[in-house]
Amino acid sequence: MGGSSQVDNDHEARRAAFRAFAERSRTGDRLAALAAAHAAHDQVAAVGHAELRGVALNCVGLAQFELGEFASAAESHQRAKDLSRRSDVRGFAALRASLARIAAGESTAYPQVWEVDSAPGQLAALARSEHPHLAPAAGVELGRVLRGERHFLAAIRAYRSVVDSGHPWCGPRAAAPLAELLREAGDHEGAARVLDQPSSQADASDLIDLALAPLDDPEAPPCWLAPVRPGLDHYRAGDLSAARSELRATAASDWRPAACQANALLAGIELLHGEPTTARQLLGDLAESADFTHGPRAAVALAILEAAAAAPQGTTTATDPVSALGRYLTRDPDATTGLRALAQEGHPLAGMFAALLSDLLRDVRPGSEAASWHDLAMRSGDGPAAGYASYLTATDLTSWEDAERVVDALAAACETTTVLPWAAVRLGEASLADLYGGGESLYSFQDALGTGHRALLPRAAAGLFDSSPADSWSAEQRYALATELLAGDPPTEAVPPLAWLAAETLIRFEDDLDGGRAALERIPDSDPEFGAPASAVRLLLDEDVDGMRSVFEWLARWDERSLEWASECCVSVLWEFPDEATHTRQALQVLADLGHPSELADKASERLIKVCEIQHDLDGELAAREASKLRRDGYPGAGIAEVARRHHLAGDLDRAVELYQRVNTPEFPEARGGAAVDLGVLFRHQGRHEEARALLATGVPAKHCFTLGKELEGAGRIDEAVLAWELIVDTDDATWAVRANYFLGRAHAERGESDAAITAYQRAAATRDSYFRGMAWHQLGCLYQEQGDLESAKQAQQRGAEVGARLEKDGDTVVSVCELRLGELATLSGDSDEARRRYLDMAGSADRGTAAMGAMMLGGEAKDRRDVAEARHWYQRVIDSGDLFQRELAVTHLGELYYWVDAREQSREFYERTLDSGRSSPELVAEAAYRLGEMASQDGDTDQAVRHLARARDTGDAEFSSQASRLLGQLTD
Repeated sequence: MGGSSQVDNDHEARRAAFRAFAERSRTGDRLAALAAAHAAHDQVAAVGHAELRGVALNCVGLAQFELGEFASAAESHQRAKDLSRRSDVRGFAALRASLARIAAGESTAYPQVWEVDSAPGQLAALARSEHPHLAPAAGVELGRVLRGERHFLAAIRAYRSVVDSGHPWCGPRAAAPLAELLREAGDHEGAARVLDQPSSQADASDLIDLALAPLDDPEAPPCWLAPVRPGLDHYRAGDLSAARSELRATAASDWRPAACQANALLAGIELLHGEPTTARQLLGDLAESADFTHGPRAAVALAILEAAAAAPQGTTTATDPVSALGRYLTRDPDATTGLRALAQEGHPLAGMFAALLSDLLRDVRPGSEAASWHDLAMRSGDGPAAGYASYLTATDLTSWEDAERVVDALAAACETTTVLPWAAVRLGEASLADLYGGGESLYSFQDALGTGHRALLPRAAAGLFDSSPADSWSAEQRYALATELLAGDPPTEAVPPLAWLAAETLIRFEDDLDGGRAALERIPDSDPEFGAPASAVRLLLDEDVDGMRSVFEWLARWDERSLEWASECCVSVLWEFPDEATHTRQALQVLADLGHPSELADKASERLIKVCEIQHDLDGELAAREASKLRRDGYPGAGIAEVARRHHLAGDLDRAVELYQRVNTPEFPEARGGAAVDLGVLFRHQGRHEEARALLATGVPAKHCFTLGKELEGAGRIDEAVLAWELIVDTDDATWAVRANYFLGRAHAERGESDAAITAYQRAAATRDSYFRGMAWHQLGCLYQEQGDLESAKQAQQRGAEVGARLEKDGDTVVSVCELRLGELATLSGDSDEARRRYLDMAGSADRGTAAMGAMMLGGEAKDRRDVAEARHWYQRVIDSGDLFQRELAVTHLGELYYWVDAREQSREFYERTLDSGRSSPELVAEAAYRLGEMASQDGDTDQAVRHLARARDTGDAEFSSQASRLLGQLTD
């Protein structure tokens, strides 16, 4: 007795120390509170009580936080978490450590820093833990952080989960901010419902009570929640009537964990005291609930009852499994005895009873014995038992932050149907919390939805929407499942995400705008997540662009995620709208101005520009191009200059001059120089030399001038391109000088101005080594060859090859074309051995294109000699090289060679390969089709001949089209 009294006295002394902390804290005396917390810590540390040290360190952290010592508070709470093994102490420590780290300045940027170990990541994990007190407490703080980051939808979800839990203290704390957010989202009725819920905050625990709660039972966390304990006490005292009355009242309360726990206790009482039907009904209701502790527990209990009922008559065991199950549910003091016996005596459900025993021991006596029974359940070979044991591991409140362990255990739990609905939802949510696990989460939510568990359907439907399909097949499965579920009778809360997914697939992938509208009409405008996006899409479908813009403006202030959904769906709708329609242009303007993400807005802007062009809306095009340029870090006037050049290239010179002159003002300093150059070139071409000289007097930007020339060349305005390039032939910028001279030489050559072309190429060849210098030597060689100066041609090609060789990989093309010409020149000079040596060197090149060219030339030589074997060897080298253009040419050459030697089967084979390829040029198709038609006609196969000859005729080829027409005429006369 003396020893017991001493223990009580010591315990009371410690409680008094903690009471002193609580009193100082509640009176606002922060320094005294911190001193009291340190005193309590020193007292429990002196006797070596680790768990109470954790409580004391949490009190120290609370006091430090109130004093603004956030880093110290985070350290104190982390020490408490590391020291304690109790779920309530560790969870509270993690909650407060996360808040202290955030207050100390740790980033809360969402979702970039929400990894598992970050402060916001820890808050999110704790909010998902299903801890009856700490999960809602974390949910309140999570909502506050998300709201601060302006992620209002995520904040609504966090607050709503707390309010829906009915927690007596946290629920009211979440209700007010949730109602504010719902009002901002336009859901005034939802906000009113939240605020109308009964509140018991006045009688609820506060933060200090949560910190000190472990003092009520210093050895282990109490498994019974406070509202359930009066009913339990009546039951333990033998007053079943009072117990039932108390527990039924608790089961009807708003706090879901307490209500479900009361129902589980009632079910156990009824199993033990003669009301099995009532017990089954209670367990059935729990198994249909969304409670992640008692729902699976009830499903397992029902499975045991079914197995017991199905046992053959006369089956007896030393321990009645139904009574053992009842005692497990009531947590009777002797419950472990019956469960231990059933787990050991060879009962068919021995593995399951081992799992129940591990669960019971974890609640009442944590330690190695619980773990050993858990291991036995896992090794039992009983799938449901192993599945439930895995689920218990995943939901163990002492290790909620070990994400990898939780995910592995949940994946194992999903292998059994008994706990699949709850395990799959939690696995999906855990995967979603991993920034890289969105694709995997989809399969978990599909599994959960496939069970048909109605209470979990809203949560699983939200998860299905949030999941990111890993591939197109998964995406199709996701859309198909959403459409199927929507066609049934889903709970009201599940309709919005399912309807949005159904609308997406109808609009984006099936082009069914009416069906998409019908799905969107099932989403109420007041829904905070999907109401506004659905409204925006419906307004667009009604061609009410003003209304659509209003919704987009609100979404831009409200939530980027909703804005993105609306933007993507509206883009899909607009693909079905004609470019000529006014509302198409107006809606594209909305997306260009307000669409999200920026890449989508850019694409909308690009199409807006084209639509403005089609509708001849010059002002709209100018505004759209200007906005597009500025959005991409451009400068004022760049869009107008771009439109001016478009008109210039199209030959609308009056409009071009007007727009160039609009930009060539001090108002647009960055765009002015380029506009002056464009206008100067245009004026030079028109003979307005004085005006041109004045515009170009301030200098010519080389890159701009070269690009202008290229675009003019592409538009067929060669004379103006020449004028542009001439402006920079002597520029100090060698990069653009060599390009300008090269293209200038090419332009002169194409116009037959050989001397001018040679001069330009020589200027390019006189610069430092570059691709264009090497090509300039090559073109010089070609011009000399055309003039019959083979020696100069050879020297130029040799110089080009040397430049290409010095450029290494960048010069492979230069080397190829120069070596090819050197081979031709050797042939023209009568030196066939030299030509063959060069082609052999090319064929041995490491560069694929060069090797293919050399092999092609060697194949051509052999073909001319009718040497089928050697030609086949070299042409096969070309085919195997992977050079797409030359491969098709080699195939057709082989068809022709076999045609020449009258090997018709082989000729047909290669000509048919030419026709089957999607890359063959029209000339090759014409030859192959004509030859095949000709051979078919000679074989008497008129139908085949007509088919091939018609194809050859339709190519319009100069050589074979007319021949095919004549032969067709002969066959069809």
